[in-house]
Amino acid sequence: MISAISTNLPVFIIIAPLFVAFVLPTLAKRKRLVENLVLSVEVLMLLGICYLASIVLFRKDIPIIYQMGGWPAPWGIELKVGSLGTFFLLTIAIVSLPVALFARGNLTHEVGGKERIARFYVLYLLLVGALAGMALTNDLFNVYVLVEVATLSCCGLVSARNHPRAAKATFTYLILATLGSCLVMGGIGFIYIITGHLNMEFASRELSIIWQNNPRVVWMAFSFMLVGFGVKSALFPLHVWLPDAHSVAPSPASAILSGLAVKGYIICLLKVLYNVFGQTLMQAYSVHKILVLVGMVAIIAGSISALTQKELKRRLAFSTVAQVGYIFLGFGLLNTRGLAGALFYLASHAVIKSTLFLSAAAMQTATGKKEIKDLSGIGRKMPITAAAFTVSSLGLTGIPLFSGFVGKWNLLQGSMESGSILPISVIIAGSVLCGAYLFPVIRIAYFETAPEKDWKDPNLPQKLALILLSAVIVVLGVVPGPFLELANRAAAELLVLR
Repeated sequence: MISAISTNLPVFIIIAPLFVAFVLPTLAKRKRLVENLVLSVEVLMLLGICYLASIVLFRKDIPIIYQMGGWPAPWGIELKVGSLGTFFLLTIAIVSLPVALFARGNLTHEVGGKERIARFYVLYLLLVGALAGMALTNDLFNVYVLVEVATLSCCGLVSARNHPRAAKATFTYLILATLGSCLVMGGIGFIYIITGHLNMEFASRELSIIWQNNPRVVWMAFSFMLVGFGVKSALFPLHVWLPDAHSVAPSPASAILSGLAVKGYIICLLKVLYNVFGQTLMQAYSVHKILVLVGMVAIIAGSISALTQKELKRRLAFSTVAQVGYIFLGFGLLNTRGLAGALFYLASHAVIKSTLFLSAAAMQTATGKKEIKDLSGIGRKMPITAAAFTVSSLGLTGIPLFSGFVGKWNLLQGSMESGSILPISVIIAGSVLCGAYLFPVIRIAYFETAPEKDWKDPNLPQKLALILLSAVIVVLGVVPGPFLELANRAAAELLVLR
């Protein structure tokens, strides 16, 4: 029994949240049971993923290939458990469990009654399962299927908010996400037309042989993939759906959307760029230069946009646009240090931004205020919430001893190795701008006079979620060890595929 579970663990990790999601509607009237089931499947996923990570870190016979239905590639569908997949799985588990804990007993005022809460959790688990599938799939068509499941789940999570603005934000998100999906599908179609394969490794081998015979088709595939996933991952200037969607969604949805959903699309793009096209074709078509350029523009434009926002959640939403730029910049450096830094920063940002959104939501719920200027003295009234916001702000800015610093430091080293001075300047400038739009919130929270109102930290599950996420930010900053090792291995594996 244990051997069978171990052998089939990759597919169990994907199927478990999907199975529970389909069971939840039948239990909609039993709210406590629904919440317990969600937390249970999250805990089981974390344990299973940690076991997979131990195998990847300590065994040499990786990647582990799981063939769905026993059919070998290229006829069957493969799940590939390597350093990159395990790295993203760990990120998913570390973020989604505390977010689910924060949602426990805290959704009624934002979502509604028991049935609406059950539907929220259905969408939540569908998104988690789709993200796990994105981490492991080695098949282009299944990338598209999982992207669609994630996209529809995200739209549903945004619309779950019991507010008129949520419907408008969802509609905008759905239209643009559909456009992105069409472009991704078109890119996959171009690859299939010229290679005859959907398996990433087989398509990559064929592309390396015949790409010079079809240069325009390859360029079209590149273009469709970059723009399609750029829309979905809110890369500037394709980000117009994100501020409204992330700021009006229910609090746990804002955290999971900004922390994980955007990262899932980025991971899919990374796998397509490196596992299918490879760095040789990226250099031939100057795609790496495009990635660095759009990354730098996103860092500056997103940060300046965040500075102008008066509402806290909208400021955090625009901040996501800037932080996505760091990841794209690292993807274009084409060296191990830069790529590992981008991956580590991806995981760090997932944890940090989830903490920021959850702590901001706790402040907004307690005060009933949306604007930053109305949060005077909240640090003394809500010490745990304000401390979590402070820790995550320091991490996002890149202060040493916090996780964001490790990612940015590796990105700086990768930029130095590439011989580019401009990315170094932009990374540093982005950090300064990040401090400029986050530190005033901390100043207002701690150093301005608090009104005579009874603001309190949220309930125990919410406080525990904030403490767990804050602890991860500190641990990854002080002892990045295994996580950084996985990121370095993933980067090395991606760069030696050609």
